[in-house]
Amino acid sequence: MDKTAECKLVLDTAVLAGKIMLQSGAEIHRVEDTIHRILKVSGMKTAEAFVMPTGLIVTLDDPRMDSMTVVKRIKTRGTNLSRIAEVNDISRRFCSGNISLEEAFHSLKHMKQYTYTALQKYIAQIMVAFFFAILLGGSGWDAVGAGAAGIGMVLILYLGRKIGLNDFFQLLLASAVIAVVAYLAAENPYQTIQMDIVIIAAIMPIVPGAAITTAVRDTMQGDYVAGGAKALEAFVSAAAIAAGVSFGMILTGVM
Repeated sequence: MDKTAECKLVLDTAVLAGKIMLQSGAEIHRVEDTIHRILKVSGMKTAEAFVMPTGLIVTLDDPRMDSMTVVKRIKTRGTNLSRIAEVNDISRRFCSGNISLEEAFHSLKHMKQYTYTALQKYIAQIMVAFFFAILLGGSGWDAVGAGAAGIGMVLILYLGRKIGLNDFFQLLLASAVIAVVAYLAAENPYQTIQMDIVIIAAIMPIVPGAAITTAVRDTMQGDYVAGGAKALEAFVSAAAIAAGVSFGMILTGVM
């Protein structure tokens, strides 16, 4: 492999690693650090990466050859810590010389095919709602009510993604359904179910905790643009949840 082709593959590997990490919810400074470490292997005089929550720009330059720049837009983002850890592992093994450049690129490409299915995520969200009710001191029936609210929530999220509804309205409608189901569960004449515990437990899977943590860590690293963007994203999500619960409680006459 000639030097130009090798540098192109290094650039593609770094961009792919950064893309996967951004899509998985990694902090901006961690993404930039990983990209820089991979680019250093090329031996080029200039290796720069500019990363934002919605995209990245990576450049390799050297007097001996033409510069190379890749701009990658990140359209979908979520939270997948196992993918972040796997990218870090591949990066470390490549930078330490334990695997070749081709093996690192292939590992990243192959890893992209593996993620949690929508069904697995929905089941996990229902389980989180169920067990959070118990963690919050609720009874078994409170947990059942939270599980039912969780089912309503995931149905709305599923339908919202099917019709292309944006995240704000998905969260708003899902939270409204949670409040309505919690009200119906609390009004049943057979068992005592606490509406507040059901609502709090059921919204836990959609609370933007990871976004808040990432915002704080990016801000602490001095990346105020990325930290501010993440904080705003978390605020909008939290506002949608609060508005949705309020709307559901108004519909049921609680407020």
